[in-house]
Amino acid sequence: MTITVRKLTSHAEFAEAERVQKKAWGLEDLMVTPKEIMIAIASNGGIVLGAFDGEAMIGVSVALPGRRHGRMYMYSHITGVSRKWQSRGIGRILKEKQRELSAERGYKLVAWTFDPIIARNAYFNFVRLGVVSRTYFANYYGSMNDSINFGWETDRFLAEQFLDRKIMRMIRVSGNPTSAAHSVIKSRQTGAYLKCLDWSIDLKAPSVLVDIPKDVLAIKSSHTEEAERWRLATREVFQTYFDKGFTAVRLLERTGGFSYLLKKVPLPTNIFAE
Repeated sequence: MTITVRKLTSHAEFAEAERVQKKAWGLEDLMVTPKEIMIAIASNGGIVLGAFDGEAMIGVSVALPGRRHGRMYMYSHITGVSRKWQSRGIGRILKEKQRELSAERGYKLVAWTFDPIIARNAYFNFVRLGVVSRTYFANYYGSMNDSINFGWETDRFLAEQFLDRKIMRMIRVSGNPTSAAHSVIKSRQTGAYLKCLDWSIDLKAPSVLVDIPKDVLAIKSSHTEEAERWRLATREVFQTYFDKGFTAVRLLERTGGFSYLLKKVPLPTNIFAE
């Protein structure tokens, strides 16, 4: 398999990027980022990339410049891969190219959002891409009708991917787990899924572990109320800890699911805090 990633240039390529979005997420036409917007982004400082298997486009990534509190960053709006090509490293190749081009343009930070309790997204972002998060958005997009987001609120982490090597090294060191970490969520394996029983917030603990299930979408499809409990529990937990200066620095694999490691680390000022 030889995959190439490059910037999109022709009208035909931007139109094909619309179709790739539909193949990636099962989007309705109304929810697709249209070619006209992608062309405008690419022409005005943004980065619009396609992943190709030969001549066939199989992935797309769209990023645009952002500015908050006097600091510039690259904001990654979407990165998607056609379903039959998912879980084969294509998304990572797209994100690595996006990072490379952002660094070449002088950016020190790339940011984007993702659902923090969908474990495959969390694993991709924390383990593969090395992000951290300290900002939580409740119901960020409002209601959505695609196959993943339909039927519940669209909570999101704001992922921060720092491009400065010193900050990257500090994050790697701070991500070492500790046996003294407070386990916030009490859970139990019930049949085929992990059940959220209760949660306890200890703001005096120097580091905490926050569980998420292995496949919350499977829980959502068969036990909607249990998936909603995971959403509400983790929302309260993350908002509380982030408000007190904690950062999610690592994702750890545990029995039945995964855990975020949260602690206080000396990062640059959070420009996304309100």
